[in-house]
Amino acid sequence: MIIGLIIIAVIIGLDQGLKYLAKFLLESKPETVTWIPYVLEFKYVENSGAAWGMLQGKQIFFFIITIIALVIFGYLFTKSDFKKKKVYSISIALLIAGTLGNALDRLFLSYVIDFIHVPFLTYILKIVGLSNFYFNIADLALTVGVVLVMVDLFFFESKREKLASKTEEVIISNETVEDQKRDSDEN
Repeated sequence: MIIGLIIIAVIIGLDQGLKYLAKFLLESKPETVTWIPYVLEFKYVENSGAAWGMLQGKQIFFFIITIIALVIFGYLFTKSDFKKKKVYSISIALLIAGTLGNALDRLFLSYVIDFIHVPFLTYILKIVGLSNFYFNIADLALTVGVVLVMVDLFFFESKREKLASKTEEVIISNETVEDQKRDSDEN
């Protein structure tokens, strides 16, 4: 659990720090700052909506969804076992950090600061009708968290179930041997 708390603190600190830096450095610049052409750009954007600017101005909706998400993620976090379920536990920590990072913006600013733009993704997302989106570290944490939950469910959960099944078989087998020894000792 300590590892999870460290992940949450680092991601929130990084998210809030970079948002502050983006506000300080980029807010007054109307143009996009290109760092790596076609790969990475920065621009200060105030987003009162959700991912990709959807649901603009629905603050009460976001507040309710955030509370529900934090209760669910918090419960899952308290039940996660970093020794047995590393990927899953890290993913839950990332989901909490991302949710809290954007919630802090909504709470104190009434909008979320976005500032990262990946132009080549815009071409891909145009296929599904989305374009020119900006995001932040909290959004990135949420996205990676969701991907890691899926990776864990599809690849690691079945391995854990097989291991648990084999462990159970060994325990039953050992109990059977012990029962047989006890029976032979009694005779």
